[in-house]
Amino acid sequence: MAAALPDRPAAVAAPPELGQRLSGLIARLAGPRQEIEAAFLAVGEELGGASALLDRIVAAFEALPRDLDGAEMQEAGARLGRFTGHAHEIAAAFTRERGDVQKLLAAVNAATHPVEDLHRSVRLMGILSVNARIVAAGLADAADQFDVFTTDIAELSKSATAAVVAFADGHAGLAAAVRRAADQFAGFEAAHRERLANLASSLDRGLLAVAERQRSSAERSTETARVSQEMGMRVASAVMALQVGDSTRQRVQHNEEALARLAAWLAGESPFGLVAAETDRPALAAVVVALQQAQLHATVEAFDHETREAEHALVELARDAEAAIADCRRLYGEEGGAPIAELGIEMREAALLLRDCAREREQLDTLATAVGGMVEVLLGHVEAVQEIEANMRLVGLNAAVKCAQLGPRGAALSVIAAQLRELTGELVPAARAAVTQLGEAVTIARAFTAGSTGRLAAEVGQLEDEATAALGLLEAVDGRLGAALGTLDRDGAEAARLLAMASQGLGRHAGLAEALADIEFELARLIPSHQGGAVPPVLAQALKALRRGYSMEAERRIHDEIAAALGPMPEEWPAVQADPEPEPDLDDVLLF
Repeated sequence: MAAALPDRPAAVAAPPELGQRLSGLIARLAGPRQEIEAAFLAVGEELGGASALLDRIVAAFEALPRDLDGAEMQEAGARLGRFTGHAHEIAAAFTRERGDVQKLLAAVNAATHPVEDLHRSVRLMGILSVNARIVAAGLADAADQFDVFTTDIAELSKSATAAVVAFADGHAGLAAAVRRAADQFAGFEAAHRERLANLASSLDRGLLAVAERQRSSAERSTETARVSQEMGMRVASAVMALQVGDSTRQRVQHNEEALARLAAWLAGESPFGLVAAETDRPALAAVVVALQQAQLHATVEAFDHETREAEHALVELARDAEAAIADCRRLYGEEGGAPIAELGIEMREAALLLRDCAREREQLDTLATAVGGMVEVLLGHVEAVQEIEANMRLVGLNAAVKCAQLGPRGAALSVIAAQLRELTGELVPAARAAVTQLGEAVTIARAFTAGSTGRLAAEVGQLEDEATAALGLLEAVDGRLGAALGTLDRDGAEAARLLAMASQGLGRHAGLAEALADIEFELARLIPSHQGGAVPPVLAQALKALRRGYSMEAERRIHDEIAAALGPMPEEWPAVQADPEPEPDLDDVLLF
């Protein structure tokens, strides 16, 4: 930096063409100053736009950890856990109850053989009743003694047949109903076996994914806060670095103003209210031109250095912005809404399956109730058979007594009575065997209605409502996550574009610095020769007036170095009409 006046041969006046050449340089300074102002204003607007977009991205993601770890999400997880637990129980119970249905069917089928024995016995009883009437009719002189016997046998046989047929028909209907239910249950279980087997595990996986998202929310919150803080610091750093544009504009403008005043002095005018004598003009021109050359030299150096730093700050900001976007995408975007969305699908499919299970289970409950009712009806028929058996024994006993009275003539009828007693003796064991099997069927049927699965099936609707509410909350959070990711994709790309444009906008600084350096070189060539000695009062006042126009400490420091190199200032300067101290301008402080 040129910090002092060159030592040249003395001259009595500044070159006459100096004022004109200064006017040309002033006009040339205006070009780079305006370009710097426009360039940095554009860069500032681009940085401001990118900063607003980055703030919006960070704000969108800062709220997500609170959403994922909030009380409502905890409650949603608990509801979904209850739903999954019940799904576990229902799925396990269906496998268990398949065996119970088969046991029910086996118990009902086991009563078939005793029922067939009953049916065979009553058919034989009918045949014996017919034979008894034929034999009794052959006993002409004693037929009237056996009318009651043969009639009672026929009536009892008819009643027994009706009771057993009703019992057999009821059993056949029950067996058919149980068989249909067993076939339907087996078909349902076979059709949904894989889904039932995978239901619990798929729901568990979804819940684990959501739980993992909640677990990592604290870590993500910390990470998001860190990214936000670093972004804020980088933006602040870039904003501060861009102040070089405004400081350079001000310093170049101060150069223009100082050179314009010098040109006015050389033309005989009196800027600052100072009138320069002809003999003072060479020194005044030499000092002011040298001072402006030194100021412009320092401005160019600062502009080049600080603009490089600003460009580096923008590059760092762009890199950090890209890293922040990548962090947000890594923290939230890789999984996206997949766990919640997939869990929602699984829950809805599970709800449909559980509703089907509930309907199937209701049919089993209906069947179980029907089994009890049917068995009660069958037991009524068994009681009738037992009553008939008792009457038949009594009739058989009476027949045996009369046959004994007839002696050999009653032998045939005695054989029929014996066969009748034998068949009668078979009725009750067969009926009891059937009742035993049907009683086991009732016990199995009652286990259905008493089991927890029936209760769980009845609760499917309520569970589904809870799961739906929980999924609604999860999907709302998922929606906010999707919106945040949309903001990330949309605003992230735009922020990166604006930062790239801002960085490119500073790429022209080398050409602007070179243009200012050329002007500074021209100024150095225009410094007039001067004669040393005491500083003229008018020069001291001019320096004082110029110093008041500075807005930066760097300008004052260079000014003071030049002034100190001139030697001692006059102790008493002539009174002059000084310019008032300038009010601070916001443009001198803020970049944008």
